[in-house]
Amino acid sequence: MPEKRNGVWSALSLAGTIGLNMAATVAVGLFLGRWTDNYFATSPWFTVSGIIAGMIAGLWSTYKKIVKL
Repeated sequence: MPEKRNGVWSALSLAGTIGLNMAATVAVGLFLGRWTDNYFATSPWFTVSGIIAGMIAGLWSTYKKIVKL
């Protein structure tokens, strides 16, 4: 029974890590994109590019983590 409980906590930990990782990479892309847009007055192009780059980075990181398992 303890092995089963440990497996559930491990799965929940992995899901939480993946979720936080995705949110963090998108947030960094958003903030860097907004800062760049404000600096160069090119709204919304760098913001959109930053969000897309954040999503790609998050998916890549998630892929690497899953393949490692």
